[in-house]
Amino acid sequence: MLTKLLKKNEFAKNVITLMTGTVLAQAVPIAIIPILTRIFTPEDFGLLALYSAFVSILGVVVTGRYEIAIMLPKNNDEARVLLQVSVLVAFFIAILFSIPIFIWNVEVACFLGNEAIAPWLYLMPASVLLTGVYQALTYWNNRQKKFINTVVSRVSQSLFQGIVQTALGFAKITGGLIWGQFIGIILSTTYLLRKDNSYKKILQKTEVSALKQQMKKYQKFPKYGIVGGLCDSGATQMPVLMLAKFYSSTVTGMFSLTFRVLNMPTSIISSAIAQVLFQKIVEISYTAPEKLNGYIIKIFFLLFVLYLPAVPILFVWGDTLFAFVFGEEWGQAGIYAGYLVIAVAIRFAVSPLSAVLGLEQNIKKGVFWQVLYFCTITSTLYSSSSLTVEQFILAFVIHEVILYSIYLMLILKGTKAIA
Repeated sequence: MLTKLLKKNEFAKNVITLMTGTVLAQAVPIAIIPILTRIFTPEDFGLLALYSAFVSILGVVVTGRYEIAIMLPKNNDEARVLLQVSVLVAFFIAILFSIPIFIWNVEVACFLGNEAIAPWLYLMPASVLLTGVYQALTYWNNRQKKFINTVVSRVSQSLFQGIVQTALGFAKITGGLIWGQFIGIILSTTYLLRKDNSYKKILQKTEVSALKQQMKKYQKFPKYGIVGGLCDSGATQMPVLMLAKFYSSTVTGMFSLTFRVLNMPTSIISSAIAQVLFQKIVEISYTAPEKLNGYIIKIFFLLFVLYLPAVPILFVWGDTLFAFVFGEEWGQAGIYAGYLVIAVAIRFAVSPLSAVLGLEQNIKKGVFWQVLYFCTITSTLYSSSSLTVEQFILAFVIHEVILYSIYLMLILKGTKAIA
């Protein structure tokens, strides 16, 4: 019966394909986190969190947001040119980013509040470039509905990252967590480049006029998307940046691990739905735009109900569960989890739906929320930086509930703009 259902429902089939891959990709981190927390200190996790924060922020905009446009052209040749544009822009921005890193390395580390990050800053330009290329190739494969390629790349990244981190941890190699992450992104990007000879799509000769034409045609994406993407990614990483600046690296490490653990189960469903949902939303916007509003509401309630049971469990028994699973010194992280689970729940239900604001008609709405979110999260956390850690986290959670409720309203408004 399930086989017949999947044959009839392509959306469900693609979601299950990506969900299966995400389950496999998350299985390794879930399995090894209790090992890593016993061979690495909270300070090590704090260093990884700070490094990952900057790679994430710059990785979102390194392609100029042209990778999102890869899904939109009806013509595959135009989409291929956009793939080339994305990679070229990523290469150029990564070079620009490397200049201040090499000139003011120590000064940047001091500003961030963690001098131990200084030598790892040199890896960031390469990490950012690889992240951009990986994102562009992911959109290219999703456009072709080759979701299995995305699945395999994720699993390989997760597997090798976990193996390297564990091995370097037992070997007492400094920065083992960061090296593992770096090697993971290298291998996953290499896989997508080689799969179906995708690298030839990037290297294939294209006239400069064609590149300029597509850049001009989709200029809204860098024009609005870069600012919005920086605000969005910067806001997402703002708790880590603020904690690193105003609190200890131990607190930063505990917060980052807690947020990562809470997001792992949600990403199994959420990221799979988000990728397939974007392709489905584009399709509905062309064929039956009047149905999009009801479709989005249905997905929201489904996601909300799925995550709801986790809230009371972690709020009551979070510290006990974390101490048992990750070790006694991580019990405090379980207390943080009791608050943070509420923020994760609202994000889980709303974030996948944001694909609606990725459509050309709604880009301005998406940018508006991203700027609003960035300004409010920055001011909220900065004004809370003199409070205790628990009060700081509580302020963060309240902010998330309010802002993601606004986000949902904008998304629903965006579906009507398409209709």
